[in-house]
Amino acid sequence: MLRHASWTLIDQGVVSLGAFLLNITLARHIAPVEYGVFALVFGILLLVQLAISSVIFYPMSIRITQLPEDGRAALAGRGLALLPVLLLPLLLALALGLILLGRSDLAGPVSLYLAAWQGQEALRRILFAEFRHRDALAGDSIAYLGAPLAVLLLLQQGMLALPGVFFCMAAASGLALLVSCRQVRADVPLLRTLRPTLLEFWSLGGWSLANNLVGALRIQLFLWGLTAMFGAAATAAFQAALNVVNLANPILLGLCNVIPQAAARKSAEGYRAAWKAARDYALIGTLPLLPCYAVLLSAPDLVLLLLYGADSLYLTLSLPIRILAVSWLLGYSADMICSFMHGVDSARLALLVSAAGTLAAAALFLPLTHRFGLVGSCIALGGSNLVRLLTAHWFLTRMIAHGRPSVA
Repeated sequence: MLRHASWTLIDQGVVSLGAFLLNITLARHIAPVEYGVFALVFGILLLVQLAISSVIFYPMSIRITQLPEDGRAALAGRGLALLPVLLLPLLLALALGLILLGRSDLAGPVSLYLAAWQGQEALRRILFAEFRHRDALAGDSIAYLGAPLAVLLLLQQGMLALPGVFFCMAAASGLALLVSCRQVRADVPLLRTLRPTLLEFWSLGGWSLANNLVGALRIQLFLWGLTAMFGAAATAAFQAALNVVNLANPILLGLCNVIPQAAARKSAEGYRAAWKAARDYALIGTLPLLPCYAVLLSAPDLVLLLLYGADSLYLTLSLPIRILAVSWLLGYSADMICSFMHGVDSARLALLVSAAGTLAAAALFLPLTHRFGLVGSCIALGGSNLVRLLTAHWFLTRMIAHGRPSVA
């Protein structure tokens, strides 16, 4: 277990480090309004990615985990064949939306990046399902560390602009896609097998789709709400604060990639055994997590200075970062429980947890943000995570009391 957890944390550490470096570079070197636009566009991309992940990647990874080795390549091939079926209409809708919003310069590079990103993401999820996190590290290193390196080259040449940023991200993901293709075994599927596979994936991933979209809308509410109330620069400040607290994302996202599979393997023994497997991984994650957030709570000024520089507009974010650090600790516990629920085919309960948090965020955002500005938004986000944790714990207690997957 420790070996699997170590490699998934290392892999996710590379992914989050790349995203972190990219965000810090952009926050330091482009105008706040443009960085706010980047945060909004990337938020939309995350919604699209969550939809694809829920309907294809999540069901595929769960089913591959439960199959013998000789049956995995066939299912992987069917999953990969279904990807363009869902991706193409989303690409067209995304490009049209950017054109209508007056950012036609982003339509091409953003669409290209999304296509390359999702192709590479599909392959890495297959490797994850087989607990081959070490093998996924090569492609992830190219995709997520290559993008900020390419952006730095643009910066040195004085050509840093958002279209070029997305072209850099697309090139890095495309190269990673080529590398990952050599690591994954996938059989060419028969056309008649795709429809039953899609129906099976939907039956398993439908609840996950609703859960992920509701959870993502909780964050999107803050990004778009701040833009509507105060402009894109306020969204940039909120994203700059999120960049700092997201330093611990390798732990959270890495465990969310391994806990569903670990719980799925133990689900036949009942909820208690499955939760024990998930809880052990979650406890491992707390070892580096607590010191990280202790630094954010005790010395946010120093962290901001180191990350954004002495002349940055974001040096006044100490209080928001402290509030968000507490919020993220609450959210970590809730996310671990929800990851367990996904692994034992109880995604509908995770949806209720996400819905409770989103409703709390919607109720708290406007009054708190209107009165306290960005600080109020951070308090509202913390309140929504507290609601998520309390709701998740209540469901978990009931599940363990019943002890049987058929009852949830």
